[in-house]
Amino acid sequence: MFADAKEVSRCYSVNSDSVCYYTDGSVLSWDDAKEFCDSKNATLPIITDDDIDNVFQQFVGGHANNVIRDKSVWIGAHTQPIANSSWHWVDGSASGND
Repeated sequence: MFADAKEVSRCYSVNSDSVCYYTDGSVLSWDDAKEFCDSKNATLPIITDDDIDNVFQQFVGGHANNVIRDKSVWIGAHTQPIANSSWHWVDGSASGND
């Protein structure tokens, strides 16, 4: 179905909300990927529970697999540039893996 696709977007219903993912297979730095998302009024994926993780894995491993192939994907977690900093999501919430 997506064998010749250059980009893939897909939305899923999760926890009474809708989450959407997009890729065009570009290889970007984390900062450039975040900037791209910001320009689209979106964020890098923020995985707050198992349900969201499951649909993200479904997108990466299934729907977008032909576009992503063996490339890495970015999620919206980062640390502050100080020693022993905790991981946080780009929306400011703690990752839960501190």
